[in-house]
Amino acid sequence: MGESRNVYVEPDERAVIRTADVYQTEVEAGTGGYSDTLLAVVANFRNSGAPEGFNAQSMVGKSKRGEVALRLFAVIDPATETFVRMGFKSRGCLAMTACASTICSMVEGKSFAEALAIRPEDVKAALDGVPSDKLHTTYFATEGVRALVGDFLIRRGASIEELDRVVPCDELSIPCAMCEHCSLRDARVELLFGGEDEDAEEVRA
Repeated sequence: MGESRNVYVEPDERAVIRTADVYQTEVEAGTGGYSDTLLAVVANFRNSGAPEGFNAQSMVGKSKRGEVALRLFAVIDPATETFVRMGFKSRGCLAMTACASTICSMVEGKSFAEALAIRPEDVKAALDGVPSDKLHTTYFATEGVRALVGDFLIRRGASIEELDRVVPCDELSIPCAMCEHCSLRDARVELLFGGEDEDAEEVRA
């Protein structure tokens, strides 16, 4: 009996998206589980990059067991606290790019209150679903918006108390647990320790 023919050939390399703003680090084993809507967003993503004149930015993501993260940039009208233009950079998987592009489209033209009301479930619905093992990307998208608002407020001189009123942090929440890296969390720590340093200097004086 002759040697059987191997009819299944695994390609050595798979196509990935790597641009100045989108860097796909997770090589997908096909597109099974992704909705047509999500794949269409990835194929035609918009709002990539930092818009000219942006006055707020944020970063949210994880690096353990593979890097998946996004950076959001926003041009915010200070008078109305409304998102005028949005931009993003993403690393990781197709779902992260889709969620990043989608959250930008969802937030543009909205007030802080309207943007902060967007839930991970809303991002998932806008994409006609996200695979269960990629659901963290929907949380990263909405947490990125919270971090954007926090960054804008901090640039304007907000205190921890104001942040607690507008974008409170719950370290025991699911979103916070998912986000290994969060620029809002880092900024809050800097504010807390910066304040302590100033108080210490006053005492020494």
